[in-house]
Amino acid sequence: MTFYTYTYLKNQNFTTSYIRLATLTLLLIAAAVVFLKYFRDRTSVKYRDLLVIFLTASLLLISFQFQNFSSLQSSQHNSSNVLGILNRIAKQNHVSPQYLQTNTTTASDQMLVRDSRHHQYYRVLYNDDQSGFMTEKINVQFTKTKLKVVGGY
Repeated sequence: MTFYTYTYLKNQNFTTSYIRLATLTLLLIAAAVVFLKYFRDRTSVKYRDLLVIFLTASLLLISFQFQNFSSLQSSQHNSSNVLGILNRIAKQNHVSPQYLQTNTTTASDQMLVRDSRHHQYYRVLYNDDQSGFMTEKINVQFTKTKLKVVGGY
């Protein structure tokens, strides 16, 4: 069973999107520089060819970024929902959120929350319209199940 720490969820970075944005920015800057060089010397074909290559690569990266934009927004939204739940559970049980771990990165019914400091487990149960939730202290019995914690202890 895999649990994700509060710190992992809070600091979960989306580096691939940032790398794509940085690459796209560099390609567009290079395309602008090549365009200026081509504009000065219109007889040189190499600048025109480079401009076409940079613009084509930029359009390709824009399409990849646009495709992943909605999934990135969804992931960030789900992560912030889980963090909100962990903060409320920490406040209710008078424990620091840093000690809480959850078995999912998306807020859902039957989500398990582990208090690593007091070795207690809670189950999150949502009401019918998903506007609120209640926590229930449970006892978990592990039989040949390895507990994996993502994000350190």
